[in-house]
Amino acid sequence: CFVHAKTGRAFDGVPACDMAIKKEALSKKDLAATYDNRGVMLDQLGHIERAAADFHMAIQIQPDLGDPYVNLGVMLIKEKKYAPALEQINKGMDLGMGFPHLGYYNRAIAEQMLGRYKEAYYDYKKAVELEPSFAAAEERLKDFTVTRVPAKAPG
Repeated sequence: CFVHAKTGRAFDGVPACDMAIKKEALSKKDLAATYDNRGVMLDQLGHIERAAADFHMAIQIQPDLGDPYVNLGVMLIKEKKYAPALEQINKGMDLGMGFPHLGYYNRAIAEQMLGRYKEAYYDYKKAVELEPSFAAAEERLKDFTVTRVPAKAPG
């Protein structure tokens, strides 16, 4: 399930996750991570409501796991609920996550949509710093023009 989620093989991965959830004796953390991974793949397949339900289930099972909060934030961004998305993403990032560059990237999207351009810019930059080959963040940085305002003369 994990490998399918991280390699983007959602079509094959959802059944693998289903089997793991039903048949394997998983720890709470692994069960929550399996729901989170399945949610990621369901999102990739366009099943937004089912994906969100899996993220909620992962949070219910293991509330101190950061990734499902960030992924739930992504679902909220898709629903144009940017402030609640930002809240979920921040919570997930505070708890820690497996791929922090994705947290910074998704938080930047929510910030940008809320008009918090300076914060968004720095979060996109941080995403690229953490993952230099992260093309999506690099592409988003092209939306920004950085200007410097000269300091006022004394007096």
